[in-house]
Amino acid sequence: MRPVVARRLVPRPAEELYALLADLRGHWDLAGRWVHALELRPDGGTVRVRGPLGLRRTVRTELVALEPARSVSGLARSGATHAAISWDLAPSDGGTLVTLRADLLEAGPLDRLVLAAGGRAWMTRRFAATLQRLG
Repeated sequence: MRPVVARRLVPRPAEELYALLADLRGHWDLAGRWVHALELRPDGGTVRVRGPLGLRRTVRTELVALEPARSVSGLARSGATHAAISWDLAPSDGGTLVTLRADLLEAGPLDRLVLAAGGRAWMTRRFAATLQRLG
């Protein structure tokens, strides 16, 4: 399946953004009202995600790779659905070009249907709103 991707130039240095993103406890402040933190640790946690059509998922997250001032990567799991999530940071004039990407590794039947029926577009909008909050 195609990845979900959002990009934005954020007027902050890459080192500052990396410091925020390298600790998962800070991510959920960026996510907005569609994500509720249940348990948070610097390297992972459990969150409740509200999706389109009133769907809700409990998602377990974990950091798997950190490249200082360059990228933060992790995994998200909910039932049969697994995704790789990455935040890539590229210094640019006026700040840092941030790319937030989710690659679906496995998906349960309902999640496949939701993604095909507009869930991908919904996630893309949520990712864009998250990047806006990062600025």
